[in-house]
Amino acid sequence: MMKRAFGLRIRNMEFVPLPGPYIFASNHASNYDLFLALAVFCDGSMKQGFGEVFPVPVVWRGMLDIPILGSLINALPCVLLSHDLGREEERVAALREMIGHLRAGRCLVMSCEGRRCDALTQFQQGAAFVSLHTKVPVVPISLRGALGLFSGLSRPDRFHGNVEVILHPPIDPAKFEEAGGTRAEIVARFTEVIRDTVAADLDYGMEDASARQ
Repeated sequence: MMKRAFGLRIRNMEFVPLPGPYIFASNHASNYDLFLALAVFCDGSMKQGFGEVFPVPVVWRGMLDIPILGSLINALPCVLLSHDLGREEERVAALREMIGHLRAGRCLVMSCEGRRCDALTQFQQGAAFVSLHTKVPVVPISLRGALGLFSGLSRPDRFHGNVEVILHPPIDPAKFEEAGGTRAEIVARFTEVIRDTVAADLDYGMEDASARQ
């Protein structure tokens, strides 16, 4: 359905040795990025390689309140997050849940910015953290053609697009630990590499770092 409706193309599937598990980490340019990323697992060799082990999305809890989307997400095994980053117990519980899924051999799919942005912004550190904790590689995903999709189009044109899902080679967490440093430094460095890899194939710009100072 995604291919017909949005001209979806998936590139570089050969970069990802099967079966995994992996942490698939993408940018977040539209409200439908989760489903664009999940389309990878419904395509050809990837579907065959992962078999019955469907990926687990990491999603904002508020998406459950969105008509239709909420029902679709509720039918999936999900890790739910809130935007209240001050709730330490909720963050810890979500990280433990992610780690549990990875140790059970499941993949995770997440949008690392934590919110939809019109320019690539700072990535949250969850992907790097659970990767280092479980030794599961991270596969960066660049979503092209997704910026403003649906929200920026008039209704008759809303279900047309030219979207590409670009997979990058898996990043092994071991190389960051070998480079040394404190745990916080290692997680931060790993997160920046994930972000820079995603940015390399985007069709829109990055947020000015000074704007976050």
